[in-house]
Amino acid sequence: MSSSVWAAILAGGTGRRLGGVEKGLIKIGGREIISIILESLKDFQTVIVCRDSNQAELYSVYGDVITDIFKEMGPLAGIHSALEHLGERLVIVSTDMPFVSPDICRFLYEESVDCSAAVPVWSDGKFEPTLAAYTPEIRVNIEKCLRRGEKKVICAFKGVEKVKYIPVEVLRKFDPGLISFTNINTPSDLKKAEKIINSM
Repeated sequence: MSSSVWAAILAGGTGRRLGGVEKGLIKIGGREIISIILESLKDFQTVIVCRDSNQAELYSVYGDVITDIFKEMGPLAGIHSALEHLGERLVIVSTDMPFVSPDICRFLYEESVDCSAAVPVWSDGKFEPTLAAYTPEIRVNIEKCLRRGEKKVICAFKGVEKVKYIPVEVLRKFDPGLISFTNINTPSDLKKAEKIINSM
């Protein structure tokens, strides 16, 4: 893979449902989640997108960091900042997704070549916008959303014609159990992740 393929890791929110911990610094299988993700994405150029300078200080020991331009606006602000900073097509990965497949990231990146974004979608219509590929042309639309005070990532896709929705079933060829989409938001999610990592 060309070293010019970028992945931006969203360090994200305050992990309220986990007692306010930094989710990327939680250890599973004895390692911080951010370290596990960076190891999986070792063939990508990576940047860690942080909500503010305090969070950036915590993550700077793991790699290059940037901070949100629009403060306290959630993942949408992180996606915007990554596109603004890098100015090129990239894959977004949330820092609470320890089992992300590099093959899925590569596939999404390649699928986004002629569109504004390539976004996995479940059969019930639920999107996975924090494991998706985005191109600079969607940045303007995202910025409009943020300026209106819209935080939902789905806002980014409204009125944008060239968004490619990819059924998650298509991604099973890279990740049969679709564990790439495992998020850690609660103590029970953490237990589930420990089980997964112990079985790997």
